[in-house]
Amino acid sequence: MGVVENDPVVRDMLSAELARCRELVVELGNSAAALPRGSLSVRKKRYKDREYVYHCLKYREGAKVISRHVAAGDVEEIAGQVELRRRYEKEIRALHKRIAYLEKLLGVGAP
Repeated sequence: MGVVENDPVVRDMLSAELARCRELVVELGNSAAALPRGSLSVRKKRYKDREYVYHCLKYREGAKVISRHVAAGDVEEIAGQVELRRRYEKEIRALHKRIAYLEKLLGVGAP
């Protein structure tokens, strides 16, 4: 870590990267909050020799598991949004690790 302490150019570069990562976490968090959470599932019901298939979006609200019906026309759109939210959350976890590493390099403690 001597290079970071002795070279102001490297320190400034790492500080800028740290600030960029923090901003990106906030932006991705806001984008993820606007997307539906949970997962899509397919339910099958049998009634009088017929089988009906419908899709549900399942997610938690506190201790409850909420199952919300998704119209057949909206399944593709909702599936894409759920996948996008998962990618955002994965990226946020990776950024948190990167932020912790940069803070350690710079000697900045997170409060």
